[in-house]
Amino acid sequence: MTQRWLKHADDGYIFGWTPDLSRNPKLFEVTEEEAFPERSVPKELVKKTRAKRATGLDISTDDIPEEPKYTSPEIEADASRDLPE
Repeated sequence: MTQRWLKHADDGYIFGWTPDLSRNPKLFEVTEEEAFPERSVPKELVKKTRAKRATGLDISTDDIPEEPKYTSPEIEADASRDLPE
């Protein structure tokens, strides 16, 4: 059994079909392929697209140096100026 779907004319939101919603003039019935096009894409096309996205780019973060622990005394004095003692 195929499920029926309703699509809102203004914003494109998809609803499951119910008799109450189907009476709304802004909702119209669509097929499952129109409601969810990502489900009807052939699997071999998905595999080809994903294979093209794979690149040899190295995104490792091992060689990023850590931030220095030192801060200048002027910045420390300014940051603690109005703190209670």
